[in-house]
Amino acid sequence: MEALLVRKLGDPTLPPNASENSSLGLSTSYPIPNLNSPNSVRVRVKATSLNFANYLQVLGKYQEKPPLPFIPGSDYSGVVDAVGPKVTNFKIGDPVCSFAALGSFAQFVIANESDLFRVPDGCDLVAAGALPVAYGTSHVALVHRAQLRPKQVLLVLGAAGGVGLSAVQIGKVCGATVIAVARGKEKVQFLKSLGVDHAVDLSNANVIESVKGFLKSRKLKGIDVLYDPVGGKLTKDSLKLLNWGAQILVIGFASGEVPVIPANIALVKVKHSNGQGRAQTKLFLYHHPCQSVHHLYRCANHLPQPLANYVTVLGD
Repeated sequence: MEALLVRKLGDPTLPPNASENSSLGLSTSYPIPNLNSPNSVRVRVKATSLNFANYLQVLGKYQEKPPLPFIPGSDYSGVVDAVGPKVTNFKIGDPVCSFAALGSFAQFVIANESDLFRVPDGCDLVAAGALPVAYGTSHVALVHRAQLRPKQVLLVLGAAGGVGLSAVQIGKVCGATVIAVARGKEKVQFLKSLGVDHAVDLSNANVIESVKGFLKSRKLKGIDVLYDPVGGKLTKDSLKLLNWGAQILVIGFASGEVPVIPANIALVKVKHSNGQGRAQTKLFLYHHPCQSVHHLYRCANHLPQPLANYVTVLGD
């Protein structure tokens, strides 16, 4: 089978097999994995998404460092190709999606049947390939940790990225007033097409002034939930917009800078500051499958067609 291999840690942006400096190599004869337990399922991958964690894995900067060589990749969708003798919930040909710690950047992947979600009729497999990690993370953060309620004000940083888009859409489903922050006219227009209540273009606007102006126009006191996958200066600026009793959801640090939250702001403004690590996302998806799948299906109805640009489609 074809598989993308990390042969050495380094720059993920260099083309596979381009030179001896390339971290990635494309294998066209990698062994097809065999079923490894009576409850295992082999999936022929249709689509797999590229997440920031995958980028960090190739760099060797992720918290979990698998031995080399390894196949990167986390969430995926596809069709069941083979099943173990004790598998009862799936049969060959069923459309499914899931995520794994490693291995989805290949034509086949092995999963336990308890980790697979059936893709419902009407949901495109390419879109489903982007659901588990991004939407699972945002669902845990917004619904379970923050318990986002209708009419609360949600500020999403990095709103045009994978987890950012999912947070925007889940926030709208929850009935919140959603403020989205991104950089660039095209991204902002796309976010507006999703129905955000206010969008801030960092290329030509100051986040504090823009959000304060919107809050004043709506007679709102401040931000109730801050969803932050960015970090850095943008986090520090956003803290000045919080309502009393606000909650901060720490998703990641795509800016490369881990912000320092002043203790006086936490004392006066913040009710909870919640970290949303991958382990917590796994815990929710594995231990609450009915709730997670139900919400992922609901989110699928709100997926914009351009989301396909965020996933990689593998050949049949």
